[in-house]
Amino acid sequence: MRPVLPLIAPLAGIAVIATACSPAPKTASQPAKPAAAAEAQAPNEAAAGAYFMDPAHTSVNFRINHLGLSHYTARFTKVSGELTFDPANPAAQSVTAMIDATSLQTNYPDPAKLDFDSQVEKEFLDTAHFPQITFKSTKVEVTGPKTANITGDLTLHGVTKPVTFDVVFNGAGRGLPPGFGPIAGFSATTKIKRSDFGSDFLNNGIVGDEVTLIIEAEFDRK
Repeated sequence: MRPVLPLIAPLAGIAVIATACSPAPKTASQPAKPAAAAEAQAPNEAAAGAYFMDPAHTSVNFRINHLGLSHYTARFTKVSGELTFDPANPAAQSVTAMIDATSLQTNYPDPAKLDFDSQVEKEFLDTAHFPQITFKSTKVEVTGPKTANITGDLTLHGVTKPVTFDVVFNGAGRGLPPGFGPIAGFSATTKIKRSDFGSDFLNNGIVGDEVTLIIEAEFDRK
């Protein structure tokens, strides 16, 4: 599934600074390292506000069982989303995401011989009728200092169902190079059954019913 999943876990940013000191020789004094150098290593906490998904640092991958032999992995390459970020009130945060279902990308080695990506889009997703996958959060449940469950409505193959993502807040800071706005990063996973969304092509032991979604996302404050 190319989309989806906007997903995001709102949590406060954590700055960690690690420094090490070696004992100085008795015959020479060792100058102290400037505090500014150490401080530069620590990311700033991102402020509350509206953040937008950075497509260059976001990936939406999915895995599905193939013949009981492997977990076939593919991805969606066109995704957008928006995050309402509020470290002081994580439960009030929200995220939306849109995936272009026609941006599916597999690892098929000879697309000139067979347009396998388009075949999967047609047979499993019916992208001619359902070109978008969307997610809109409805509830944020904080489960730890850097984790949360994000529940929302996932629309896939023309069917809308509630789905809960396990989300990890990876951190927040300033963008690089200097001068860029605040950024926040998340990892999210969930499992769905494609039959719940009306997609049952080859759902007879050849291709599994359960699909694992794996999302890595960064959001920028514009």
